[in-house]
Amino acid sequence: MGKLIGDMHKAGVLLAAEGCLPSSKGSRVRLDGGGKFTVTDGPFPETKELIAGFALLQVKSKPEAIEWTKRFLTVAGEGESEVRLLHDMPAA
Repeated sequence: MGKLIGDMHKAGVLLAAEGCLPSSKGSRVRLDGGGKFTVTDGPFPETKELIAGFALLQVKSKPEAIEWTKRFLTVAGEGESEVRLLHDMPAA
């Protein structure tokens, strides 16, 4: 994993990478249609939907992000990663 993170850094695409603490340390905040907030403390039972960590990459295309993700999964092992695009803020 250290080599992959190093490769991402050398390629100039890695902006951040962090692991998340267990869901027992977190909370979910929900807002319903009536304007009421509900706060639920972890742990959360549906572990298949938990986020264990993230990497923020700045790449030229979605296919490039997918290729980096494939490399990550090859190192991390069996599992699933989600590629999400971010809104890009215009320069002021």
